[in-house]
Amino acid sequence: MDLSSRYGGSMAGGSPRGPGSRIERLDPASLERRLREAARRLVPGRAFDDLEVRHLARVVTECSLLLTDVYSEDRLSRILGPKRPNLSALIEDLLARQPHGDEEILFRVRRLPDEVRVVADKALFDVGLLGRRAVHGHDLEEIGTRAYRMAGRVLELLAADRQLRRFFQENRLLMLPLEEEIVFLRQCADQFRTYADILHEARSLHAAARRKTPIRELAERVPLMAAAAEALLAERDDAEQSAAVPIESPADPYLAAARGGGLSEAATSKDQLLSAYERTLLFSALDLAALRDALDATVIDQPQAVAALCDEFSLFAAGTRDPRKPPAYFLVGPTGVGKNHIVESLRRALEGVWELEIPMLLIEGPSYTYPSDINELRGATRGFIRSDEDGLLTSFHEKSSRAPFAILLVDEVEKAHPQLLTFFLSILDRGTTTDNRGTLLNFANCIVFFTSNLGYSDAQQRAAPIGYADGSAREGALVQEIRREVRRVLKPEFVNRLRMIHFRRLGPASAERILDLEMARIARRYHDVHGLRIELDPTARVELLRRGFSPDYGARPLASVLESVCNVEIARKVRSDDRGKRTDRGSLLGWIREMRAGKRAYSPDHVRRRVLARTRADLDYDTLRIVFDGQAFEYLAHRAGPEERR
Repeated sequence: MDLSSRYGGSMAGGSPRGPGSRIERLDPASLERRLREAARRLVPGRAFDDLEVRHLARVVTECSLLLTDVYSEDRLSRILGPKRPNLSALIEDLLARQPHGDEEILFRVRRLPDEVRVVADKALFDVGLLGRRAVHGHDLEEIGTRAYRMAGRVLELLAADRQLRRFFQENRLLMLPLEEEIVFLRQCADQFRTYADILHEARSLHAAARRKTPIRELAERVPLMAAAAEALLAERDDAEQSAAVPIESPADPYLAAARGGGLSEAATSKDQLLSAYERTLLFSALDLAALRDALDATVIDQPQAVAALCDEFSLFAAGTRDPRKPPAYFLVGPTGVGKNHIVESLRRALEGVWELEIPMLLIEGPSYTYPSDINELRGATRGFIRSDEDGLLTSFHEKSSRAPFAILLVDEVEKAHPQLLTFFLSILDRGTTTDNRGTLLNFANCIVFFTSNLGYSDAQQRAAPIGYADGSAREGALVQEIRREVRRVLKPEFVNRLRMIHFRRLGPASAERILDLEMARIARRYHDVHGLRIELDPTARVELLRRGFSPDYGARPLASVLESVCNVEIARKVRSDDRGKRTDRGSLLGWIREMRAGKRAYSPDHVRRRVLARTRADLDYDTLRIVFDGQAFEYLAHRAGPEERR
């Protein structure tokens, strides 16, 4: 339908009305295009959304039809006067009189936000399109800004009344849901000057495209109200004509709706929608090849697991993944092969690229061996001890719901009570669950991981070569055996909702790569903090691998062995060899505490430099070599020459 409007004075820059004169028909699409172009010219770095476009278009169309003066002294005194307490008292008085059946009072209460907003819209129209600056001696920009803010405040006060809140929600008097309308009115107050400039620029763009008519001459020769009235008649005629045109509808709208897997805006919360859109944008800009390379470099010898995760992220990037429920993975493999490590590495990689925090919750399966332990997740049932406290999932949901992406990890799930698996079924199916207070918790923006080493304790004994089977055949037989074991122990309805990823056993070569990675992290910290180089002698390397790796436990013990041998012991030596004086650190501590309290500006680089300068050890050597003499580790200190420093 072509909803035509004719803005002879405000937007069209037309000629005087008279016999044979023609006023240009300006349809809503043209008006919105002009507003967008004006916004791009004035504020090129700012996102100008559809809601703002519709708002300004509505201001143009509706305010051009106003036939009365909205700037009454009574309204202006309420808007400009310091009467916020009086405003609250007025609304409270009206609400108090409402239950007595006074329909006039009820109508007046419901009309309050519109009565204030019409003043704001008219002020925006007058400043932006007519170039007016004052009315009755009052600044129009101040009137508009205060009126928008007051309209939001009035609506907020009315929303506190349950009956009126329901009325606004059911009758759809507002452009937006109640809470969003309040936020938008505040936005209009903050952006009043920008919106007025956009209206002015939109008028100037049209005038530049035609013969430009001065505003004063335009106001005299093209009466604004007459042009708007004619536009209204045209709109009615177009509506009558379009009513005769049949609109083709889907053959079966119920079937079309049932087949649709998209995100329904009507049934989805604001936070969930925004998280889904933000997640799509983040993943669409993600270099998946680079992410795969980074994970392959930190998660040793598990290329299939890394590839499976990156394939999942390609669905996020394309926006084709069902956004209503989380992807779920079952990571199965022996102890110490990197099942938890891949999740932590993924989180660190995405946080570093996106520069935002990714909330993560770790649930230890062995801690949930009784049915009552589930209360720790959802909160204790009413009437029981600590029933007034939030469960772990409720607390996690408060953070994860505000993030575009979050991670939920359940470790060693086979050691938990079966009730834990049942509890997670609703999250895997619908992305939601409820806590002890009946609050709906939505985890659609999460990726869920379950880890297990089911089947690997006995399967290893049965995995020896049989006949002439090659390595790939043995690996395939082992995977099938593991799958049977998993389905024997865990419920099929749980396993069928997960994508199973197998982690292979690590060999000695894998353990050496892990040792290099972990040792590099420790050495980097000592170099950054103390300027100290850490070197690992081949004798120490062999002993560390012997102590930290085994076929049964993989590389899991390696981290603790390195922490003890290469971190704790070096820290002790550095502290004992430090020749620096222990100067008073009180002033630096006070400086940091003032920043924490918001009394000083915070600069992370400046803080880091000052703290490192104060804590750096004063040593007479710059290199420490770790050797193993057959009985114990030794730490040989020396000052490296120029060739070694290279």
